[in-house]
Amino acid sequence: MLKKILKWTGRTLLVIILLAVGYYTKAYIMIGKRQHKVYAVKPVKLDIPNDSATLAMGRRLVTTKGCTDCHDKDLGGKVLFEQKGIGRLTARNLTKGKGGVPKDFDTDDWVRAIRHGVQRDGTPLIYMPSAGFNQLSETDLKAVIAYCAQVPPVNRENPPSEIGVGATIMADLGELELFEAEKIDHKAPVPMAIREGVTPDFGKYVTQICTGCHKPDMKGTPGEGGTPDISSTGKSARWTDEQFFQTLRTGKRPDGTELKAPMPWQMTAAFSDTEMRALRMYLKSI
Repeated sequence: MLKKILKWTGRTLLVIILLAVGYYTKAYIMIGKRQHKVYAVKPVKLDIPNDSATLAMGRRLVTTKGCTDCHDKDLGGKVLFEQKGIGRLTARNLTKGKGGVPKDFDTDDWVRAIRHGVQRDGTPLIYMPSAGFNQLSETDLKAVIAYCAQVPPVNRENPPSEIGVGATIMADLGELELFEAEKIDHKAPVPMAIREGVTPDFGKYVTQICTGCHKPDMKGTPGEGGTPDISSTGKSARWTDEQFFQTLRTGKRPDGTELKAPMPWQMTAAFSDTEMRALRMYLKSI
């Protein structure tokens, strides 16, 4: 009897192992296809100004749009996440130093990466939040490119991103968005400059960078490890305006608890008063 039980237990385990291997093989192939898909992107042609006002605007935007949170303050890049069995996420060196972008990296390349989330060859960048940058106004896009293109070279050779077993499975199950190029309308025109002011429209423009985590409706994602609802139905809607502003500037909620990573409060701390108030107005309106 014991031999029979052990025999069937062994067979059951073998079937489970074969099914697991079969599923992972399928997931690996599918993620590989998505990673190597070529997007036929035609970058909009931009004339990039180099005046001091544009560079100053670009310097501020790379902070308020979260570029320095990932790519570091000097834009030399860094490893954002690394865990055995899951993978490694690296923000690239965006300068023209050793380990950075090629010397001939031009405006078209910047547009592909920022607006479309793709590399020079049309394949998608890994975890580049371009869906939040796709609707940057032409004025802001030019300023960001102007600033990034002239930062001093940083010699930093970062290890490449790697999609491990865990990340492959999560991405295949739809629990991890690796390739934002998949959800971008690559034919959408570049918006013209939006009028800055304490208005819901400008507030919506400011929230573009928030959509990656909090989703376009700002309702966030439920469950452990999810992101909070920051719309009119979320807890933050019950805060006063000043409490809301203080939280985004200090990283601490009104009750004294700290905002958890990856909430980039250092980025929101750089928002102007107009951006902050417009953001609040928009969130309370939805």
